Amino acid sequence: MKRLSNFLISASSLAALMAVFVFGMNHSIHAATNGAIPSLQNTTASAPQRVIFDTDFVVPPQDDGMALIFAVKSPELQILGITTVAGNDTMQRATSDALRTLEICGRSDIPVYRGANRPLVHEKSLWDTTVHGRWWSDEAPPTPPGGFAKKQAESESAVDFMIRAVNANPGEITIIALGPLTNVATAIRQEPGFSQKVKKLAIMGGAFDVLSDGGGNVTPNAEFNIWVDPEAAQVVMHSGIPIVLTPLNVTRKTHFSKEYYDQIVAVDTPATRMIKERMSRFYENPPPNANQAPGPTTRGGRGAMHDQLTIGSIIDPTLVKTVDLYVDVDINHGPDYGATIGALKPWEFAEDAAKVSVQYDVDFDRFIRLFVERVTKPNPK
Repeated sequence: MKRLSNFLISASSLAALMAVFVFGMNHSIHAATNGAIPSLQNTTASAPQRVIFDTDFVVPPQDDGMALIFAVKSPELQILGITTVAGNDTMQRATSDALRTLEICGRSDIPVYRGANRPLVHEKSLWDTTVHGRWWSDEAPPTPPGGFAKKQAESESAVDFMIRAVNANPGEITIIALGPLTNVATAIRQEPGFSQKVKKLAIMGGAFDVLSDGGGNVTPNAEFNIWVDPEAAQVVMHSGIPIVLTPLNVTRKTHFSKEYYDQIVAVDTPATRMIKERMSRFYENPPPNANQAPGPTTRGGRGAMHDQLTIGSIIDPTLVKTVDLYVDVDINHGPDYGATIGALKPWEFAEDAAKVSVQYDVDFDRFIRLFVERVTKPNPK
């Protein structure tokens, strides 16, 4: 896709375009049991947000794992179900790791649904096998911490569950998408009217060269989640669903350093014990800069809290600043495959680009305090 510089955002105009979502939250939560979708009768303004958690899940230190612990311990969110997709690893591993993490957190009441095990179009190349992600693999999942969960995944597919839940509760469900968008795109294609019934879609993905801290993390311009399935991402961006995007631009302003790790493992819960077991090798034999977070370095982002910030901004939208951009995805099989492009108005060859609320800044101090407080909460009795 061609970028037209006269449509792009300048730094001087950015402040004038900020749109911060503000709404009240209360502290109530209901469990979703055996895959049933709770009735909306007697729903009030104080009710938690009903969400579907769509994820290419891997246990901590992967950010999906930390994000799920954050979410299940936050009463502002009622997780109706977890839907898994291939991305960081196989769909099979995403499913087994999610089931085990729920068990560790005392939330096996939340059902897990198997989703797509391959992107819509993207085929594995030799280069794909040399970079992060095993979305192309059919290997059996490794044993999660402490063994496989007692509970199994539901027999219903992730896409069928999404469609059933959204149809039963039109305009009430937010989909949190923390991995490739294959499941969401398939639901859009499969079910007429699905897009009009989704309340909101909160996506961790993308990177924008028109905002600060841009650039990809898997190719020079593409962010991993979008790059794994660009065709699905374009379907979603063109769907008309209200979208809030958490791109690398804002997650690079976060960092899970030793200071916050120490605060979490100082509290003894089943979840914090798993975090310590999985992450102590990064923090308890520290590098020369003892407060430097582990993880790959990509243009200033080390230990960036990608998926965790997506969850935090749903719980409290005032944690982030946003700007409205028209967004499209490059699906041409060239150097920019999977890149997200943003501009102030649609441009040639991107007439279907949709207006999206894109996060670009975060109040990190408030966010990390919220994250530590929630992750260290005890399991429900």
